[in-house]
Amino acid sequence: MKLLVLGGTVFLGRHVVNEALARGHEVTIYSRGLHGTPHPDVEQVIGDRADVTPLRGRAWDAAIDTSGMTPAQLRGSASLDLGHYVFVSSCNVYPDWPERPVDEDSRTWQDGEGYGQDKAASERVGSEAMDGRFATVRAGLIVGRHDNIFRLPWWVRRIAQGGRVPAPGAPDRPIQIIDARDLAAFCLRLAEERTSGAFNGTGPIGQTTWGELLAAAGDAELVWIPDEQLVEAKVQEWTELPMWLPADAYPGTWRIGTANAQAAGLTTRPVADTVEDIREWLQTGGEREIGDYRAELRPPDMSSEREAALLQLV
Repeated sequence: MKLLVLGGTVFLGRHVVNEALARGHEVTIYSRGLHGTPHPDVEQVIGDRADVTPLRGRAWDAAIDTSGMTPAQLRGSASLDLGHYVFVSSCNVYPDWPERPVDEDSRTWQDGEGYGQDKAASERVGSEAMDGRFATVRAGLIVGRHDNIFRLPWWVRRIAQGGRVPAPGAPDRPIQIIDARDLAAFCLRLAEERTSGAFNGTGPIGQTTWGELLAAAGDAELVWIPDEQLVEAKVQEWTELPMWLPADAYPGTWRIGTANAQAAGLTTRPVADTVEDIREWLQTGGEREIGDYRAELRPPDMSSEREAALLQLV
């Protein structure tokens, strides 16, 4: 299969390229060439998502779009000569999420401005332009090596340092993640099989718990701090203790239905395998590899003073 990957050098796109090459596909990537290093066995075309002129006059069996953010970008790329189009969207297209559980039939944003609204509008543009040859994969929390946002790697690194570690909420609280390798494989499957539709790309509900996930990262002493005390201490949601949101305020966070995706072939590996892969990546210089792309979104290191203050809450 001749495959066009829009993106392909940073995180998920990099895994898509690796998986495509492992399956014997011929890969072209389209990116600005500013971040990451392209795989030596792919063709790289340099250009901006806002202008796909460098790709005109060519044809691909399928495209996997890991970088599209706006309707204008989708309008351009969907106008290319493509047999099938797989667009990596986000669960942020659901206006009810994360305050309420969602599934693949839940309503999506139909107007407004913002990340989720733009992704939802992009889905509509792509679906209309491709006329039945379009799949949208609404990604949940993507984790794994090459993670330039560094959420789960933050925990793996901190726990490897040992000592007493503040842990959010309760160890039996569920969490949903998806290894970037599994999401990449699913996107490739949709492209290969010309599958259309909307799919939630994350692990199944009840996949694992916070306790299981963090325990897999090492033998540090995890000190579980209830949500109420974290809120009172003004712990910044999602970033200061990465991936944490108060359960009462956001009960739908880890209840994203994936029935359609599983029926279409999505499978997810044990979280311990993901954690081990991240640990190995960190040990071989993973932090140096990711550069500064979107560094402003990464969770900051927690000072020893802040850790000590949180540990005194329980």
